[in-house]
Amino acid sequence: MTFDFANGRIATVRGIAATTRLARLVEVWRQHEPDTPRITQW
Repeated sequence: MTFDFANGRIATVRGIAATTRLARLVEVWRQHEPDTPRITQW
């Protein structure tokens, strides 16, 4: 899930049902953000 924030509140929530797509997105995210992901598996 991803969240967009506006004025300190959640404005948008997006979910991903496809586990293969989630895995690809996690890998791309890790290349840009080296810290530990909050969600490690679906």
